[in-house]
Amino acid sequence: MALWSELRAIIRWLLRRPDPPPPGYGERVQAAEQDAARRRLLGQAEAARLRNSRWYTEPTEPNAYVPPTLGQRTGYQVRYDQ
Repeated sequence: MALWSELRAIIRWLLRRPDPPPPGYGERVQAAEQDAARRRLLGQAEAARLRNSRWYTEPTEPNAYVPPTLGQRTGYQVRYDQ
């Protein structure tokens, strides 16, 4: 008899359903996802606008001339004695 009650308990456990979400939960999740997508799109549009602006493309200071090092002039090649 104990076997049947254990089997019945296992079957009831397998067939139980989770509690349904509260009313309006799906709409709140969807609204949050839409807000996040809107923020991402606005951020991308702002980044593109800044990238295309003159402020972004021009350097703020001219680069000072730095002479190349010996390794840069020789391509970092090593001469061995022969």
